[in-house]
Amino acid sequence: MDLSKYDWKFKLFGIPVRVMVTFWLICIFFSPFLKGYEGPWLFGLFGWSAALLLSVLAHETGHALAMRRLYGGTPRIDLGIGRTSSGAFVFGGLTTSYVADSVPIKRALVSAAGPVAGIALSLAFALILALFGVRFGVDFFLGVPIPEPDPRSFAFLRVPALLYFVYFFVYGFVWVGLVWGLFNLAPIVPFDGGHILLAVFTSLFGRREGARWALVISFVAAIALAILFIARGNFIMTLFCLFIAYQNYQLQMYGRF
Repeated sequence: MDLSKYDWKFKLFGIPVRVMVTFWLICIFFSPFLKGYEGPWLFGLFGWSAALLLSVLAHETGHALAMRRLYGGTPRIDLGIGRTSSGAFVFGGLTTSYVADSVPIKRALVSAAGPVAGIALSLAFALILALFGVRFGVDFFLGVPIPEPDPRSFAFLRVPALLYFVYFFVYGFVWVGLVWGLFNLAPIVPFDGGHILLAVFTSLFGRREGARWALVISFVAAIALAILFIARGNFIMTLFCLFIAYQNYQLQMYGRF
């Protein structure tokens, strides 16, 4: 069955964007509703999915705008699970360009632009809501404080379906934007932080030696994150980090860099 005909395609700031139908599967899989919620959770899922879409899109748009500014050409954004038109695999979001550039500082700036855009937009959104009276508590992501909206701030939305939609949109946009950005800044290949690490090390020590040491640091960081996640009982993220660590080990062993 050809699912590509269900993809949503549009342009943002002149940048082609494709939202694959598989993106909505990511929204469902990572939604908090898998833990069980009472009430009209389906409307909450819609709010969460809208927030996830905008958060990931903001992140990738940061990459794309920096890429276009520094490299020229026309980058493109793909969201979902599958292959881009160039054959690259995407899980979540990926920005690609047909313009190649090996200047390390440019690669580092493009990699940093995504997390910076997502984090800045989420913090600005939370600040604006706070100015309008929305109260925020504090949740933690691996020890980092993350603002979490107080459900009582939305009590004026007396229709349960609307309340669930708005609350989980706010929750998702702030939480995903900040956590996605912070997680991507971890010095782990293929995260954005890992690409920044590669750019810096290859600039300092040369391509092969720099990449080798960057992958060693990336491997150690992935194992450290896996330990943190297992300590918090998050087995899915533990397995994900262990898989990333294994990939880094393979790259080191076979010199695929």
